Amino acid sequence: SAEISASGLAQVEGNFVELTASLLPANQFGYFLNGRGTDFVPNPGGSQGNLCLAGAIGRYNQNILDTGATGEVSLVLDLTQTPTPSGLVSVMAGETWNYQCWHLDNNPGPTSNFTDGLSIAFL
Repeated sequence: SAEISASGLAQVEGNFVELTASLLPANQFGYFLNGRGTDFVPNPGGSQGNLCLAGAIGRYNQNILDTGATGEVSLVLDLTQTPTPSGLVSVMAGETWNYQCWHLDNNPGPTSNFTDGLSIAFL
C-alpha cells in the first residue's frame, strides 16, 4: 500500500514541511488532503482505500500531481496557506494536523485509493 512521509521542520516559524507519497501506481494523479481530526472510514465513495482524516478536510487540489514513472509525488507546504473547506488558514504552534494522499488507482479496474495517514505536531 502507498505511504506518506514528511521532511523539513515541524516548527511553524520555519515554514518548511515537504510531504511525499510513495509506492503509488505509476502515471496516475493524486493530491494531498489534511484535517485536524483522525478517523477510520473504510472505502469512502467506493474507493479501495481507507480515509484516516476526520472533521473539516482540506484539499490541496490546486496541486494535482502526476506520479510519473516513479510512483511518487511531493509537495512543499505553505503553512500560512493551509486549505480548509472554509478557506485558507495558518497553522499555529501547538496544533496537530493530519495528512493523506488521495490518488487514482487501477486495481483491478479504475478506482481511487489513499496512502496511510501521517500526523504532525507543530511547534
